[in-house]
Amino acid sequence: MANAAILFVEKGFYATTMTEIAARAGAAIGTLYLFFPTKEALATAILAEHAENLSTQLDALQESAKGLAPAAIADALFDVLGDFLATHPAYSALLDLPGDDGWRRAMRVRRRGQIAALFAQAEPPLPAGQAERLAVIVPQLMRIPLALVGEKKMRDGVLEELRLMLARHLRASAE
Repeated sequence: MANAAILFVEKGFYATTMTEIAARAGAAIGTLYLFFPTKEALATAILAEHAENLSTQLDALQESAKGLAPAAIADALFDVLGDFLATHPAYSALLDLPGDDGWRRAMRVRRRGQIAALFAQAEPPLPAGQAERLAVIVPQLMRIPLALVGEKKMRDGVLEELRLMLARHLRASAE
């Protein structure tokens, strides 16, 4: 699956063929089809693996972020999401494929719940509505720098600006 993930990032989902994936993996095309009957099934398997990894990281953050100020939680969340997206670029590449099925919808709801729970446990806790809105906003903010492929310095600078904007917003809303 790692070879497929790399190709999906390099060439895009639609431009990548199962033949290329099999060749990159050094496997027979028939063997690939035995495990993944379609390219969509392979992409879903990669996305599911990455989503579970991210959920595990967010659960760990939940434990370590108890009692932190909302801005500190946002900062820690930016660290976790930034590292995750940098090491799992296929996650973003595959997340928005058309044909949103129930599984991806459920995954998004789970992710929003995990992020909202982080903000709800802040000290002082954010109101439920604000925590839920931030659970939608923060992952979208994290995706903005992904458009700056090959521009690491600019990408890092944009990410830092987004981090500062959110921290300032959270501090101002606490006043």
